[in-house]
Amino acid sequence: MKRILLVTANARYTHSSLALRYLRNALEAQASSFGLPIQVELREYQINERRIDLARDMARAEPDLIMISAYIWNAELFKAIIPDIKKLLPRAGIVAGGPEVAYDAAAWLGALPELDLAVRGQAEGAAAALAAARFELGAFPDSVLDAAPLAFASVPFPYRDEDFSALERRYIYYESSRGCPFRCAYCLSSRGDQKLDEKDAAAAGAELELIAAREPALVKLVDRSFNARPERARELWERLIRVGAGRPTRYHFELHPALLGDEDFRLLERAPAGLFQFELGVQTVHAATRAAIGRGGDWEREREAIRRLVALGNAPVHLDLIAGLPGEGSAAMAASLEELLALGAGHVQLGFLKGIPGTALREGAAAFGASFQASPPYEVLATDAISAAELGALKGLEELLDGLYNSGRFRDELAAAAASLGGYYPALESLRAFALGRGFDLRTRDRIKLGALLGAWRGGANIAS
Repeated sequence: MKRILLVTANARYTHSSLALRYLRNALEAQASSFGLPIQVELREYQINERRIDLARDMARAEPDLIMISAYIWNAELFKAIIPDIKKLLPRAGIVAGGPEVAYDAAAWLGALPELDLAVRGQAEGAAAALAAARFELGAFPDSVLDAAPLAFASVPFPYRDEDFSALERRYIYYESSRGCPFRCAYCLSSRGDQKLDEKDAAAAGAELELIAAREPALVKLVDRSFNARPERARELWERLIRVGAGRPTRYHFELHPALLGDEDFRLLERAPAGLFQFELGVQTVHAATRAAIGRGGDWEREREAIRRLVALGNAPVHLDLIAGLPGEGSAAMAASLEELLALGAGHVQLGFLKGIPGTALREGAAAFGASFQASPPYEVLATDAISAAELGALKGLEELLDGLYNSGRFRDELAAAAASLGGYYPALESLRAFALGRGFDLRTRDRIKLGALLGAWRGGANIAS
């Protein structure tokens, strides 16, 4: 009997790992087909736990094989902990996979002699290859397993009954498709090996109904662009409206605003309040930047679609911007921010470009003078259009935007200040300078402290109420 321990570390307690459950199911199915007895256990940690506690917990399981799922948020934790695991479990094989390893396998193997195998590709293909090799890690040349891709339609439903009990207080993640039809240069899904691969709407709908019956609080669909084929998206929305009415579950979708049309709005206006929530990656409103990153789209059309989505009033809308894109300085960011805040969405996220290994943008960073952090999360440090100091100032604006606007606590006060000072960006910049002058911690989310700061600033700036 080979004991296999599947491990990851989530960013928050409420998060859960979809990848480990796919891998568990695939390992057991493949091992059975080869007549290999195995026992698989899952361990989901959190990134803020002590490294020594995680290593000791893994050691107590006494596995023969440890398989680690590495992502941008947990990569540094596992790089630090793998040597400790090997000391505690010298005879156990250690395998690492996931996006952080798949596109940087040589670096992981070079930095970690304790790592026995790096996996490139999807979990299901890796499970098939491991079982075919009878779990002998030395069977793979150069300690790299290149997993053959499998059609997503052939991949079974990842969850079991016991999973829902274990995840009762956590998000349930689900994917009805893998890959993406778009080619945004900053995203791993833009790669040629990440082409859109969908389950048909009937199969995905049946699986979503299985989840709905367990009534989790939130189901997050991780499809990169859920409405890549609008008619398929409508079929699934229609089904969820039918089965979701009267239930406590909310469904989260990432949408491309350019693909929303009249039929979508006619359907979505029938959705019960709170059943759906939507995230839309605008990233930038500037056509030249979109062309530079392969994003495409027509902002004028997208703006109208977002306006209509917000106006429905029955689903929270989250909009994303990215600072540090090629050719964009502070003025361009200010224009994008003004456009998005004017739409009245419930959440506007000002994020920062990440130069993720394996992306076209990372490989072409020299073309726009970009430098990135050497280790995850690979955040942009500067470009030829925006300095480190300007990005630092934008980071302060992001903190204030979250505390004042996204929290919903001081939205009216911020809007009044924007009307007096010529826009949200100058208002936030004025408040940032004022807060820093008073030694105020911009990361503060305390309502009383933020209210006092706003009151002092509004009085000193003579901003109209």
